[in-house]
Amino acid sequence: MKEISSKHEEGNILVVTHSVFIKSLLAYCKGLSIKDLWNPPFIHDTSLTVIEITDGKIDIKLEGDISHRSEKIGT
Repeated sequence: MKEISSKHEEGNILVVTHSVFIKSLLAYCKGLSIKDLWNPPFIHDTSLTVIEITDGKIDIKLEGDISHRSEKIGT
């Protein structure tokens, strides 16, 4: 994440990946231990997560959103 953001200091970056990597990225952003990786929330396939980095400060704007899906999971 540091390498990508340092190469793209302006604009948006899209990363498409699997939910476990997203969970790992969120754990990093939150300063959590790897032992907390499987704690909620569950990250569904095709969910959207938005992370904003400004002046090195990480702000999670959206986490595991599935509102774009026609069927809602777990509701």
